[in-house]
Amino acid sequence: MVYNFYFKAFLFIIFFLSSLWVYRGYIQNPDRKLSGQNAALGLVAMLLMVWAVRLPFLREREHDIDTSTWLSAVIAINHYPDKLWTLLNYTDARPLTVFPLLAGSWVGMPVGYGSAEIIGLVLWTGTVLLLFQICKLVGGRSLGLVVTWSLAVFLATICHIFAAYNSEHSSIFMVTAGVTLFFLYIYRRWTSRAVAVATGILLGSLIYAKFQNAPMGLLTGAFLLFSMAGRKDWANAGALLLGCLLPTLFVNVFYGLRGKVDVFWNNYFWNYFYYSFTTQFSSMPIAERFSPGRVIRFIFYATSSGIYVFTLSALAVALPVITFKKWRSGVGEQGIALAFSFLLLLLSIYAVLQSGNNFEHYKLFLFVPLLIFNAFFLARSQPVVRKFAIGFLLLGGVLQTAVNLRYLDRDVAYDPRTETDRKVVGHIQKHSRASDPVVVWGWRDGLLVSSQRPMGYRDVHTFHFSMKSPLIPNWTEDFLEDMEENKPKIFVEAMIRNYSERGDLFLPHDKVPVVREYVRKHYRLVSELDGVKIFHRKEVPTISLLR
Repeated sequence: MVYNFYFKAFLFIIFFLSSLWVYRGYIQNPDRKLSGQNAALGLVAMLLMVWAVRLPFLREREHDIDTSTWLSAVIAINHYPDKLWTLLNYTDARPLTVFPLLAGSWVGMPVGYGSAEIIGLVLWTGTVLLLFQICKLVGGRSLGLVVTWSLAVFLATICHIFAAYNSEHSSIFMVTAGVTLFFLYIYRRWTSRAVAVATGILLGSLIYAKFQNAPMGLLTGAFLLFSMAGRKDWANAGALLLGCLLPTLFVNVFYGLRGKVDVFWNNYFWNYFYYSFTTQFSSMPIAERFSPGRVIRFIFYATSSGIYVFTLSALAVALPVITFKKWRSGVGEQGIALAFSFLLLLLSIYAVLQSGNNFEHYKLFLFVPLLIFNAFFLARSQPVVRKFAIGFLLLGGVLQTAVNLRYLDRDVAYDPRTETDRKVVGHIQKHSRASDPVVVWGWRDGLLVSSQRPMGYRDVHTFHFSMKSPLIPNWTEDFLEDMEENKPKIFVEAMIRNYSERGDLFLPHDKVPVVREYVRKHYRLVSELDGVKIFHRKEVPTISLLR
């Protein structure tokens, strides 16, 4: 019923009328001092609407292969006894992306795609609440509700590629939390050293959710330190710096005690340095990644978000020009807040474009910085300007909702790989126990999620071995170490054309000499299903002690 045209038309009418009500309520009395209780009721109603619309459309299937990566990590962490080591090493260097899913499994949520989407929605709920706090500081509660409403309308019908849990969900929540703490300090809402340390820990932890967060974390920390220096608040500045260093200090000590500091730096820093600043993964030249043509094609030309991004971007260009006389004299802490908002927006665009990969989920980074930047200028615009700008903002959100509802369907395009998945998963479940580790050589992470088997090698996808990277010797050492320690029961060769993600580009295991020899020595081929080869580990003969 929820996919019925008439039901979706009903939802659109609700969104349209609600947006119209929000618009009229604000425009008729823009300077009304909204009470905290009424603002809280508005936020609750807004978030309940998001949840009520999203929950019926949950689907228990993979919409983004990255979701399978994080779910596979949860299965591995719950399996292996050394939880912290597994959390740090079996999560593709993003333990704080996996941790919310892990926490969900601890409270009884199944390790699956529907649960992951719910956890992503929980993080978006937190982000909306934090965004309201920022907008309230910048322009008051009424403006805060209007701005967050536009995001809520977008989130309610967000496309499945955005809804599928990914590293952006935890990253955006954490970045927004850090930005909120910055604005709270600017507006003199906290002075505690404990809060400064906690803020530093948060900012220092951002890279453990996603390496692309690093510029935004550094910017927030730098502006906080600058503001503290301006107030001669040296105690809090020291506490903030200490907090920023603690996460990486802790992790280095942890790895150092095991004699594995090089493993940390290779997998957490150098791997993502080469990913972002070279053409090892993306062949797109560095200069072309920031070209106007790519910006238009990648950011604006998309049914999933194009109208909403265009709306926010148009306001971000127009409002500073229209309100120039009001903000050009901004000095002191207001000027600091303005400069920070502008640079945060630039860095969010940088985070989307830097790697040269046109992954849709990268664009999630844009919405919160754009809304903060626009809120700053909406609060300083003339009433007549604000009237048209807010109308344009809400109209863009409603039009995007219409597009999203139109393409919201129960079914997805037929994928011929699904039948092969069924066969391979059936074999894994028949010939192994839930506690038996499995290695999938390829980029087909969902096999481990569907079979609910822990990964036997710390990288659930093995495309790294196909790159011309100086880190291959280190990855090879990790592979051999994990295979010897975990002794995976089954090894699946899935890196084949039209089955594995980019299977036509990356190397099968028998093209990697060290891996080929290890598999030849320790495994035997037992089955081939639609070209996917399945190997079982050879039984080690036991020597009887009885003569």
